[in-house]
Parts: sequence; C-alpha cells; structure tokens
Amino acid sequence: MNESENAMSTSISSPEWQRLRDEFLHRFAAPADLLVRAPGRVNLIGEHTDYNGYPVLPLAIDREIRIAAVRRPDDQVLMQNGRRAFAERFFRLSEATVPFALGDWGNYVKAALAGLQDRMPHSARGFTALFDGTVPPAAGLSSSSALVVASALLFLHVNEVQVDRLELADVLARAERFVGTAGGGMDQAASLLGRPGHALKIDFFPLRVRPVALPFAYRVVICNSLIAAPKTESALLEYNRRPLECRLAVLLLCRYLSHKTGRPVSAQRLADLAAFPLSEEEAASVLGPQSLSLAQLLDRLQMSLPELLRVLHHAALQTPQDGFKLLPRYLHVVREAARVQAACEALEQGDAEEMGRLMAASHESCRSLYEISTAELDRLVEIALEHGAVGSRLTGAGFGGCTVSLVAREKVDDFIAAVTRDYYETFLACRRPETMEKGLPPDAIFATEAAAGAGLIV
Repeated sequence: MNESENAMSTSISSPEWQRLRDEFLHRFAAPADLLVRAPGRVNLIGEHTDYNGYPVLPLAIDREIRIAAVRRPDDQVLMQNGRRAFAERFFRLSEATVPFALGDWGNYVKAALAGLQDRMPHSARGFTALFDGTVPPAAGLSSSSALVVASALLFLHVNEVQVDRLELADVLARAERFVGTAGGGMDQAASLLGRPGHALKIDFFPLRVRPVALPFAYRVVICNSLIAAPKTESALLEYNRRPLECRLAVLLLCRYLSHKTGRPVSAQRLADLAAFPLSEEEAASVLGPQSLSLAQLLDRLQMSLPELLRVLHHAALQTPQDGFKLLPRYLHVVREAARVQAACEALEQGDAEEMGRLMAASHESCRSLYEISTAELDRLVEIALEHGAVGSRLTGAGFGGCTVSLVAREKVDDFIAAVTRDYYETFLACRRPETMEKGLPPDAIFATEAAAGAGLIV
C-alpha cells in the first residue's frame, strides 16, 4: 500500500486545514509546505489481545491528529501545539532517544523519530511543525499513537524516505514503547491502514490486515466517560501489569506442556500456544487459583527470582498487592480472541444482533476478568443498551476513556440525546460533578464513520 492510496482527498483550502495553515503562518512567519494527518481509532472488539498475538477488530475514525510543517535545513526539530497547555519543544535529532519528562507530549514525537533513525540518511533533516487535532486526549481513542504515526510520516516525507505501510506499523508499535507502554501494534496499524466503510481484522506476528465491511444500516457511536485514562506512572504500572501477567501465564503453560508432551515447549505469547489445545479446566489447574503470590509463582515455575527476571528481561518485578491474576487474564484473552473471529463472521453476514451480543460479552470480560473497566464505563454501557444500542462496550486500554456502541442510523440522534441526559446530565453530574463544571465537552459523544488511513493532505 503506497502513500497515494492513503492520501486524504481533503483540500488544503478546507476550513479546518486553512485554519491550521493560517496559525502556522502567524506563529512562524512562513507558510507550511507539508500537511499530514493521522486518524485515531476505535476498537470494536478484541481488547488486550494484540500483544498476546491474537487479532483485533478496530476502525480508523474521522477524528485525527494534524500537522502543518516546513522542512529545516538542519537537524533540529521545533514543535508547537495548537493546544496552549502543551509547551513548545525543541531538540536535535541526535537527542531523539533522550526522553522528556514522563507523560510529556514531545515524547510521542521523539518515539517516532527514534524508531526511524536507522532508516534515515546520515544527513537527516529536521522540521518546524505545528500540531493540532480532533482526537480527544486520554479517551482510549489512540490520540497518542496517531501523534506517533503523524510524526513518523512527517519525518519520512521531510527526508524523502519510503517505508512499506505494514512494516512502518510494526516499527512504530515497537517505537512507542519509548514512552513506557507495553502494548501491541493495533493502534499504529489502524491509523496507517484505515479504510472507509470498513473495520480491519488485524493479525500479528507477522502483521496482517483484512478489511471487514461495516453494515451501512448502523453507525458507530463513541461516548467519552469523561474519566481520563492517564499516562501517569501509577496508570502505566497498572496497564503494564496485564501484559506481564499474560507473559507469566505463558511461562507456566510452557512448563506444563513440556511435561505433558515430553519435549520442550517454548513460546513468547499466548497465541503461540494455539497448537496445544487446552480446556479451560486444564488451564485453570495450571494457572489457578484466581491470584498467586510471588512465592507461589516462583514455586510453580521452579525458578529463583533472578532467573525469572533474566527470562523476562526485567531489572525488577513489582508484585501487585492483590497478587498475580494469571487465570482471569488468560481466560479473557482466549475468549476474546474467539469473539473477534465470531464478530468478523457476524459482520460479513450482516448480523448486527450477534455482533451486539459479542460486544456485551467482551465488556463483561473486560470488567470481571481483565479488570480494566470503571463504574462510569459500566453505567455508560448500561445506558447505551437501554436506549437502543444493539451492542456497547468499553474500548481501548481501559481504566477510563470511551465506550463504543453500534446504533441503527435512524436512531442515532435520539440515542445521543438520551445518553446525554441519562449519563452526562444525571449520573455523571451526581457522581463526579467536577467533570461537568464547564458543561459537556463538544466531543464527548459523537457518531463516526470508518476513515482512510494516515497520509499527506493533497
């Protein structure tokens, strides 16, 4: 897939882009000669399966990160943001691997540039750029990955370097770990490879993408819980705990399967063990009970802590206060992977009711087994289903952010009005009044269409 296949047909004279160009000219006293966009994404189903090697089913949304920029004659990068809360950042390309403070917006740009440095000419050039966009931040719609993708495309175009889209998605998934999140490659692939009117079934290791047509009679509606999904140190620890617990489950299952088969079994991800079918009862006997202490874990693995740290490539291991929950994490992942396949089949058959049932089961699993939901997300899902959504679930990493709902086109306006009344103006205003002190944000709830992947504006 080349750049022209994904370039957006939006004119540079459209109001949104004209405002960004005017602001760039006002701030830097020079016209922008590069305009880049990268959409956010919403995941219909398949939560926390990507880094376990199982598929996901997202779509690129019609909200995006936008950049206006000029090439520089030197190796310097000067960045400003349309949101004044984000301070100006300046660095040389040689400093791209040195992070700013944890959570700084500039780290997402540095992640992209650092990830691409080995593909750049020795005399790589920097840029002056103004960033803006319409993807709500900290909402689970992948504003951060869209920022990484847009920055990468800008860096590539500035230096006239081409990278295959699938390869680039893989590179940027690894590069984004620079900011401290141990995720998979869904967000980058969805932003780069989005297709109008379609969700994307994305498989991993190696990365493969297959478009799945969305039913025209329905629209995807995104509802922001207004509970931020922050990238703070404590939130990162809680997020990164889940991939660690899945990795520990893999180690225990490999040990068990090696004894069972009489030959060494090695794997990195849960999906790597698909060749060894296990009943849930059998898995429970290996991974249960619901929670394991560090001492119990080491005893089952027959490892010392230094040995385990070497296997995990970790310098230290922080034990959760409630122990390692390997069995619930395993059950969520393998069941969710099956739901993704069933969802693709439901969409291909035009069976929206079955798709809705699968979304409801996914949310319950995210709530009870993976434990990434919140009371606000749970209530938002309930209200969505009460007001006509055929399916609704949390979307994204969890711990806040948004829900995604499938709603008949003719019911969308009534649905948005009812959710606004019952969730934002009633439930949230009473439970978390501080979130509504300034009124309802304009992007709190909106219907979206599947959008094209990232690219230059032509």
